[in-house]
Amino acid sequence: MFREFLLDPSKKNANKKALYELIHRKRLVSKGDLLDAFAVPQTTLTRMIHDLERKGWIQSGGIGPSKGGRPPVLYKANPLSSYIFGIEIARSVQVLLLNLEFAVIDKKVFLVTKKFTPDEMMSRIMNDMKQMMANHQLNDSDLVGIGVGAIGPVDREKGKMIHPESFRSFGWEEVSIVGKMEQQFHVPIILNNGANTAAIAEYKIQEYSNKNLLYCISGYGIRCGIIQAGSSLNSKQGDASSYGHMIVQPGGRMCTCGKKGCLNAYSSFGAMFDLVQQIDSSLVLTSPENLIDALQNGEPTVEAVTHEAAYYYGLAIANMVNVLHPDVVLLQGKLIEQNERYLNRVIAVAKEHIYASHLTDLHIGKGKLGREAVAIGAAVELFQGFFVEV
Repeated sequence: MFREFLLDPSKKNANKKALYELIHRKRLVSKGDLLDAFAVPQTTLTRMIHDLERKGWIQSGGIGPSKGGRPPVLYKANPLSSYIFGIEIARSVQVLLLNLEFAVIDKKVFLVTKKFTPDEMMSRIMNDMKQMMANHQLNDSDLVGIGVGAIGPVDREKGKMIHPESFRSFGWEEVSIVGKMEQQFHVPIILNNGANTAAIAEYKIQEYSNKNLLYCISGYGIRCGIIQAGSSLNSKQGDASSYGHMIVQPGGRMCTCGKKGCLNAYSSFGAMFDLVQQIDSSLVLTSPENLIDALQNGEPTVEAVTHEAAYYYGLAIANMVNVLHPDVVLLQGKLIEQNERYLNRVIAVAKEHIYASHLTDLHIGKGKLGREAVAIGAAVELFQGFFVEV
């Protein structure tokens, strides 16, 4: 079974596992390149390749360009040798069934409402997973594991959501996400903050190797994930939402945290809804869709409020760039995705306030994976964990 191969910590399995990881990471690789990477005799490498191929874990990926002799056979990981679930738990829930290329095979999405208790929501998630497995004729042995990205704070070691910020549902203090799943799925399961997993997804899928990445999700709060030197910088409590409490206006508006001048008090959806109604009591916005529709229809109050929100968001991004020195900044969120003027305003303000030397070769733009980044990244993090030496 493929999962047992990944979980086998024996020295006998170490080289074969490292070989598989390299083939998976390279996507397409020749035997010659593999020989250059492994200090083993050619006969040993050939035997390992044949064993991985015989078990269906790698396969031929075609013929490569000739370097003067016979064109080499290229090898790739078999994307259908096993499957992974990637899950996002936020104001909406996404359950993705992925192959080993992290391509989406099946997907379920539902909105979180106040009625969802932790038990009800987790039951819904796990029922969706079982239904997808049945639809694709899979059983537990076909899964390598489950990765979950959630609104923080989270306790990664204990697999718990602690007290999620800006969440619709109640009763989520110290909820053991991993523990509840382990009762029905006997596979490796991890939990991390969704902003961190989204950063991991974009870093992996867009192949940002050797680059530092800042990933920001804006909505009812602002969450950020950071990749430096290929490693995710997880905050102590998995609280990627803390970036929303960066002070952007000392002594400014009151934030839900009890402090004044936080970014959330200016650039979160809740803050924008409140300010619109303060300016024009006849305008009652109850959802991001309401705000985006009004903005696209040219409603002047909404335009003014979002213009200001974009200013403070851009200012916060500039502060983070000046401190963290990323090479790439990726932005995600409903307003970012659906309104180009808002996105451009955020980027323009950020660039105006970024220290000049940090602007060289800096890219700021939208993420490639959109809302699926959180769930895909959770699956990527789980899979990569099999190859980390403890």
